[in-house]
Amino acid sequence: MNRCRNYLVAILIILFTLVASFSTTAQRSITANQRILDVLRDIESSLTDTKYSHVTRINRRTGKFHFDCSGMAVWVLKRSAPAALEALGRPNDRRPLAVHFYRKIASIPKGEKRGAWYHVPSAAHIKPGDIIAWQRPKWFPSNSTGHVAFAVGLPQSSQGEVQGILIRIADASKFQHEDDSRSNDTTGYGTGVLLLPTDRNAQPLGYGWIGSETPADWIIPCDLVIGRALR
Repeated sequence: MNRCRNYLVAILIILFTLVASFSTTAQRSITANQRILDVLRDIESSLTDTKYSHVTRINRRTGKFHFDCSGMAVWVLKRSAPAALEALGRPNDRRPLAVHFYRKIASIPKGEKRGAWYHVPSAAHIKPGDIIAWQRPKWFPSNSTGHVAFAVGLPQSSQGEVQGILIRIADASKFQHEDDSRSNDTTGYGTGVLLLPTDRNAQPLGYGWIGSETPADWIIPCDLVIGRALR
């Protein structure tokens, strides 16, 4: 009887080990980009109250999401790619701002990985879940340090007045993009189409806030980077 019991215990231990190993392997096969998209879908499914705010106030149970672009990015990465968030540090003992996302990605050579980040080499290589960030030009009339958003679609060629890449993004903003999910009187979380004017090598030269509808004289030239959180 004892021998049978020992065999049974051994079999159960083996089965438990195999299940645990399979679960860990399956978890590792899920990319950070997929986890980012899952968190964004969770926001959209529960969203009832959103507002652009420099102070992050979130209640998932009631669907309240008040944040600015960097507050949103920090909240999403905390739940999907914590190592990438940790790599940004805590500037001045505060949460990272848009410019800190930009600086981290820009510090990595294009097409290379450093720790928990990968610098996407061109706008043509954007994948859903990638992070688009730019530093505010010194001349631009704003108190923000720049902007940060998540790609939620694949890049498309622009056929408008300005040649480049059109990409659907999720962000927190006071202003709408082209084909925006926010109503005219709503600020905060939403999705819309952004234009990235590019050179012949698909290197972004700035941005057009309202997508293909952006006239040439509304293009904002700036330093813009595309990053991919790895874990």
